Amino acid sequence: MPAPFRIGIVEDLPQVRQFLQQVITSAKDMELVCIYRSAEEAFPAITEQQLDVVITDIGLPGITGIDLLRKLKPFMPATQFMVFTVHDDDIRVFEALKAGANGYMLKSSTAIALLEGIRELINGGAPMSASVARRLVDHLRPAPGQREPEHEDLTARERGVLDLLAQGLLYKEIAAREGISISTVKQHIHSIYKKLHVGSKEEALEKYRSR
Repeated sequence: MPAPFRIGIVEDLPQVRQFLQQVITSAKDMELVCIYRSAEEAFPAITEQQLDVVITDIGLPGITGIDLLRKLKPFMPATQFMVFTVHDDDIRVFEALKAGANGYMLKSSTAIALLEGIRELINGGAPMSASVARRLVDHLRPAPGQREPEHEDLTARERGVLDLLAQGLLYKEIAAREGISISTVKQHIHSIYKKLHVGSKEEALEKYRSR
């Protein structure tokens, strides 16, 4: 039997910490390793825990969750980071993704959705609450009456793959949706990164949105 996924939490609200603790400890394939109440308490101690996933709030007292992500990412390159918050405004969503968040879920999510999101994150996906995914898609599309932004380097297929990536779909799901193989999806994503001169999904989405 494979070892359980090691999870760490950074959350200041007691009731949310209790919810997360109950959800994670209920899953046989997960192990709750550590819980911190603030970014200051978490860093640098959390970097020594060898975690698969860190779940953090954004609105932490003192150092924010976004600033914590920026601090942790260089020390924990193999760890997946999920934002778990009440905030779904454009600024926080994109700042969190730029800072290193791999997933973004709202505190209105059910326990089942949260567990599915954690597993998807570990399997290479980018889980996001529906309203957050919609915001990303809306930013990738021009507003009615506006001229579509120029992305002369990206093909129509590459733009379609990037749209689906923004919605949090896994490579195999993108392949099924587009009617192509997973290896072809990877080739398209590699081409997207190269054309946009980026090295990550978050950078690709941000640059594609702003062009």
